[in-house]
Amino acid sequence: MRVAILGPAPPDRGGIAHETSHLAEELRRLASVEYLTFSRAYPRWIDPRRFAVDPRLPSGLAVPMFDYLSPRSWRETALHLARSQADAVIVPWWTSFWAVPVRAVFRRLRRARRETRRVLLCHNVEDHDGGFGARWLTAGALSAADAFIVHNQENRAELARRFPEQPITVIPLPALPVDADPARARETLGVQGRCVLFLGLVRRYKGVDVLLRAAPRIVRETGAQIAIVGEVFEDAQDLERLRVSSPVGDRILWKDEYVSEEEMSLWLAACDVLVLPYWRISSSAIAARGIGAGRPMAAAAVGGLKEVVTPGVTGELFEPGDADGLADAVARIFARGIDSYAAGLGRAAAASSWPIYAGRVLEFAASLRAQSAAGSSPHH
Repeated sequence: MRVAILGPAPPDRGGIAHETSHLAEELRRLASVEYLTFSRAYPRWIDPRRFAVDPRLPSGLAVPMFDYLSPRSWRETALHLARSQADAVIVPWWTSFWAVPVRAVFRRLRRARRETRRVLLCHNVEDHDGGFGARWLTAGALSAADAFIVHNQENRAELARRFPEQPITVIPLPALPVDADPARARETLGVQGRCVLFLGLVRRYKGVDVLLRAAPRIVRETGAQIAIVGEVFEDAQDLERLRVSSPVGDRILWKDEYVSEEEMSLWLAACDVLVLPYWRISSSAIAARGIGAGRPMAAAAVGGLKEVVTPGVTGELFEPGDADGLADAVARIFARGIDSYAAGLGRAAAASSWPIYAGRVLEFAASLRAQSAAGSSPHH
């Protein structure tokens, strides 16, 4: 099998870049892989991160080629992929910003080498905060794909309704093991007593406002410290005022800065409960990390989280936006005991490792090649 990947790569420190580079690394153990990435940084209006790049992250073997401002680069990228004779080109999809360039590459690639299957690996189907324009752009890119990989059944059902003839497979995001020692992690971070953690970029749709509203009950009923760790996006800057005005503000750690991979592992090892209070979400890499770390999750029953978090097994669920429900979920976890979730989290981690994930991606790509050779395209 020959596989090409076109997507973000380190030293971009975003979650999609992290997951794409992991996929490329695992696929290289199984197949011939070419990894192409972006040659121009995102514009500030689409990516307001203050810490977009981590120079400590190795760039790996990704070749910078794809420039969102250059139609010439779109054409050259498509022709390069055609010359590589890849059986499948896998493009991570998460934002309509890439709709026009990706659609152009897919269309030219189809003309240059029809046998190559064009696959969108959908972290989200639609933008988290997109309007009509974003949905229109997304529809154009989706329509240019031959097949889709999604992370949850909800996205699969949506794409199957819109593209009933296209093959679709569901492969949950893999768990990433955390090797940090909990006691040493707590000492390093200064965590004392129980700790309830929100980890990752703080954006409006992620529901940190719900956690802040739930904080007084969580602190009062469980005695836990609440840690909110991750860079705060511009659309969520007003949350700082909620924290400052909270009656338990002294029990809320607010760390508005870039968190490296190593430090993320430390926080996951140090916490007792991982909170995912999202208003809306397709899939969550932080949830996958929580499983890898063996940490029970208090999660909103939305999107793919409903499939990842099984009440009483890997965590507890609550209704999106329900601060009391979130506080109840955290209280249930502590009442049941953190260790009572260990077996369920262990089974979930074993079933969703990176080697298993890469193997299933390659198996799907091989099935597309077989369908192409047979001149058919059955629905998966």
